[in-house]
Amino acid sequence: MEHKSYSAEFKVKVVLESLQRDTTLEQVCQRFGVSRSQLTRWRQEFQEQAKSLFLDKRNPKQKAISQGYKPGESPDDLKKIIGELTVQNEILKKASRLLGGK
Repeated sequence: MEHKSYSAEFKVKVVLESLQRDTTLEQVCQRFGVSRSQLTRWRQEFQEQAKSLFLDKRNPKQKAISQGYKPGESPDDLKKIIGELTVQNEILKKASRLLGGK
């Protein structure tokens, strides 16, 4: 059995068509040649991912999430962590010198 691959544009078109009031899932499946279980998975994924479209882009954390970064992994988060570690490293170097280290 051959595995079919569908483009993102095709999936969006099918899902949006399936959300129309004047069509049934069966009609959409027949029209586009996809199974009901496949369409159901696409619809579920679409609904889960749609939430990220409406995040407040002014909020840095939500902006990072909308760009696909996990919490704590955005470039801004990583720069902040690097800055904090650099400061801590400098403090440790000074403390080491004061305590007679090298």
